[in-house]
Amino acid sequence: MGYRTNQCQSCGQFGHNRRGCPQIKEAHARVERLAEKYGIIRSEDERAYASTSWIERINEAAQIVDADEDAVQYRDRWHWQEIEERKIAQAAKNKRGRKCGFCDERGHNARTCESKKQHRKDCDAMRGLAHRVVAACLKKAGIVPGALMRKREWNYQTNDYYQQMCMVTGIDWSAIAEPGYDVPGGSPRHLDSWFKGAFIWVRMPNGDEGKMRLPQDIEQQSRYNYYEKESESWGLVSGVPNGNINEDRGWKGNNETLLSPDAGGVYHYGNQGGEYPRMQDEDLEPEIDRLVNQVSEWRDY
Repeated sequence: MGYRTNQCQSCGQFGHNRRGCPQIKEAHARVERLAEKYGIIRSEDERAYASTSWIERINEAAQIVDADEDAVQYRDRWHWQEIEERKIAQAAKNKRGRKCGFCDERGHNARTCESKKQHRKDCDAMRGLAHRVVAACLKKAGIVPGALMRKREWNYQTNDYYQQMCMVTGIDWSAIAEPGYDVPGGSPRHLDSWFKGAFIWVRMPNGDEGKMRLPQDIEQQSRYNYYEKESESWGLVSGVPNGNINEDRGWKGNNETLLSPDAGGVYHYGNQGGEYPRMQDEDLEPEIDRLVNQVSEWRDY
C-alpha cells in the first residue's frame, strides 16, 4: 500500500510543497499581470523589501474603471510577497557567493575545501598514532589475544553475582580514537580518550562474544583514567606479557604520516606544562614520547 507524501502547507494538495505550489505561483503571476495592465510601477524601496503597499494602487486603478474582478485580495498579496521575498533572499545569497560549511570561507564548499582535505589526513594520522600508543600499552599489560579476563554476571539460579571467565580474542581498533571528519575540532587528539570505551573483544565459555573496557587498575594507560582499586565488575585475571597484538578489526597503526602544524598536537587532561607523568606506568613514558614525537608533539591545550 502506497503512502501520500509531500503535502502542500498552503493549498493542502499532495504531490508538491509550498515552494512549488501552483496556486501561490498563479497569485504572484496575476499580480504582475495586473501591474502591467494598469501601468503600476514600484519604487526602489518597494522592490528592495517586497512591500505590498503598492498593490493598493492596482485596486484603486481597477475601482476607477469598475473592474471589480481585478481587485487583489489579501491572500493573493501574501502569496505575491512570499515569492518576492524568496527572490530577494536568493539574490543576496548569490551575491555573497558560496560559503564552506567546514571552514566558513567563501568561494568554495565543503566538498572542495582544502582545509577539510588536510583535516581528514590529520585525523587519520592521529588515529594511527593512537593505535600505536594503545598497542604499546596493551602489549606490556598482556591484554592481547589469549589473555584471560573476568566480568561480573548475575546467576538466576543462585540469585547472586559470580565472576564469569572470558578469553580475549582481539582488539576492536575501530572503537579507538574515532575521528570527526566533518568538524574542524574533530581530530581524536586527546590521549585519555584513547583508553575509554569498550574495545576489548572477549569470548565466553558458551561461545558468546562481547566487548569489555580496559580495567581501571591496569597501570598501562593514561594517569587520568587510572584508579588503583580493582573493580568488582571486570578485570584482568591472567595476561600474556609481550604477546602479539591483532592488526585487524580497524587497525590503522601503520599510518605514520606526519601531522600538520594545524592538527593541534596530542593533549592530555590535567597535565598542563608536563608537571606529572602522562602514563601511570612511568616506564612507558619514553616509548610513548617517542611515538608521539615521531609524527606530532605534546600540547597543553
